[in-house]
Amino acid sequence: MAKHKDKENLEEQEIIEEAQEELEEIVDENWEIDEEKLYKEKYIKLQADFENFKARVEREKSDMIFFLKQDILLKVLPRLDDLERMIKNTPKEERKWALYEGLVTLEKKLKSDLEKMWVKPFKSCWKEVDPEKHEVMTTVPGKKENIICDEFEKGYELDWRILRHAKVVVWAGE
Repeated sequence: MAKHKDKENLEEQEIIEEAQEELEEIVDENWEIDEEKLYKEKYIKLQADFENFKARVEREKSDMIFFLKQDILLKVLPRLDDLERMIKNTPKEERKWALYEGLVTLEKKLKSDLEKMWVKPFKSCWKEVDPEKHEVMTTVPGKKENIICDEFEKGYELDWRILRHAKVVVWAGE
């Protein structure tokens, strides 16, 4: 209990000393307040507060835009996955049909539109697992431990932030 009161007294003493120092800075030898110094200090503090406010608003605005884009894009990406699977699994004899050509064109346009919005897929295969980017779905016996050998679902970045984690298969080692 005594230590607690000593700590409070020490903190009070520090506050009093700090206030006295500030008072000495704005009061001249005749004990008149130097209003110019007082206003200058208030102006500097207000300016710093305003700069902090602007930075915080800009950060919040950037976050809000990211989360709005994220909400929409997370609904679009599964459709792109579906298109890619349809194109990949189309038999070779059917790839000359107009419908197949239309799917390929649609996929290219969708990828182009996403790129214009700063959405980019990231490579995962043959890299080490990064919990920030990858969601491990299963492991298989393999050469090296924690190396990705296959992707169930591509991962994407938006404005250098993870938009969607890649769902991957990882080697468990021998």
